[in-house]
Amino acid sequence: MIVKKNCKEGQSVYTHAVEVKESLKNQYFDYISLKKIFLFLLFIFLSSFLFAQNLSIGLKDGVSWSSINGSYNFANFDNSVIEKVTGHSFGLIINYQISNHFVLATELNIDERGFDFKIDPDYNGGGYWGNYNMKYLTIPLAINYQFGNSIKYYGYTGIYMSILLKAENQTSFATSATSTLRIYDYSYDPTDEFNKYEFGGTVGIGIKIPVCKEVSFIIDTRYNFGLTKAAKNTEYNYDPNLWGRGDPNNFQNVYNRSINFSLGVLYKINNK
Repeated sequence: MIVKKNCKEGQSVYTHAVEVKESLKNQYFDYISLKKIFLFLLFIFLSSFLFAQNLSIGLKDGVSWSSINGSYNFANFDNSVIEKVTGHSFGLIINYQISNHFVLATELNIDERGFDFKIDPDYNGGGYWGNYNMKYLTIPLAINYQFGNSIKYYGYTGIYMSILLKAENQTSFATSATSTLRIYDYSYDPTDEFNKYEFGGTVGIGIKIPVCKEVSFIIDTRYNFGLTKAAKNTEYNYDPNLWGRGDPNNFQNVYNRSINFSLGVLYKINNK
């Protein structure tokens, strides 16, 4: 009987391992496919820019408010509260005007994203709190529809690819188990917990205000939403009644969300 039970348990573990392997394999090929499609579209965009007669380039700088959609918990706790963080976003703009109303646009941006977390509720001054901060190289591809005479108003939609450059974590854990409140630093390097590539969608609106014939001032705001997971799902059997120092933090179906506001300058290189 014991041998049969162990065999069944072994088969169950083996089956689970195979399922996890297949899931990771499918996710890997999904990322490869998305990456190839995106790079193909980027190649088409850049090829059109080479022969463009209405080409503009510029710079932008702004602020972002980001958080996540999904579930995150510190170790095996299950009552974390997620809050937005403020970050920096800046980069290069390239616009190709294909008609009076339509513009193809791409950018090369450095974006900061992340989120704050804390326990809810705090207990006797104890609990945990902290944040995750990620830095991405982001390349959006969008089509803009613009209207107006001198001042141009525009809206746009598109897709983006982000490459993770850096990930940081700060975690503090406080306990009141003793007569004095003690605070421990549980910060660590979370890079391996996040996916290297992220693909998502973007929608936004903006205004182009002419300064002179070649130069325009830009006010832009957009909403970015990840379509692929920002973090890898945590595969770990937590003991709900026991917290261990080595227990990993729990990410489940985590997607980035952010709102960006930026100011920029656009310079027309040539005109038809």
